[in-house]
Amino acid sequence: IHGFALDPHINEFVLTHPNIRIPPRGNVYSCNEANSEGWDDDLRSYLRALKTGQGQTGTRYALRYVGSMVGGIHRTRGLRYDD
Repeated sequence: IHGFALDPHINEFVLTHPNIRIPPRGNVYSCNEANSEGWDDDLRSYLRALKTGQGQTGTRYALRYVGSMVGGIHRTRGLRYDD
């Protein structure tokens, strides 16, 4: 995937972020925990393991929830831009 930005001087999109990659695994999860009362026990147990570092990786995950897709994807998925 490549990222482009509008250059207002030439009124065209130009390549600004070539070769965007998503890391295979991060340490952040995103969900709206305000809805957690309706979740089943398996999901609650999984999230508890993420928060406490008792999941598959042994890493404590951080919660990030923003109500917007763009901000959430960049923060949660940890996109980085390779040259």
